[in-house]
Amino acid sequence: MTIELPVSKQALTSRRAGQGIRHSAAGGGFTLLEMLAVLGLLTLILGISVISISGVQDEDRLRRAASQIETTARESLLSALKSQELVILPLTAGSLGGTEFGAKLEIRRVGEKAFRLPKRGEQWEFSPTGICEPIEVRLSGPGGEVEMAFDALTACAKRKTLDLNAKS
Repeated sequence: MTIELPVSKQALTSRRAGQGIRHSAAGGGFTLLEMLAVLGLLTLILGISVISISGVQDEDRLRRAASQIETTARESLLSALKSQELVILPLTAGSLGGTEFGAKLEIRRVGEKAFRLPKRGEQWEFSPTGICEPIEVRLSGPGGEVEMAFDALTACAKRKTLDLNAKS
């Protein structure tokens, strides 16, 4: 024997409508799962930005060190002209700029085929006649490497090559 109870269409649709996600009328907040998903995305974005910024800082240090080498060369030539005396610059990373981030300095003199580390006591001479020894300098660091070929008459870098992806 089957007993049927009278059920109105309105009661049936209200039961089906109530089967979804229920939110209380008073608080329209977020669920724990939604909050964890947002925190995960923010952590990922923050991690990527920190890695990018550290790479940019290494490149900036390398560019500043290269600029300092160029400035030191020009100032040495001008000093030799002004004082009419020979100016000697020791070829070390510290004297040319670059020790601030552990850069490796290599040089190539006229006639040499490959870059090499400077020998102990090796120098770069700037004559009072306004001529400096033409030399090529390579500075390698965490941000890459820069090569500069200096002009004998101006002590300016006549050729500068930056490789910002190279590993030292």
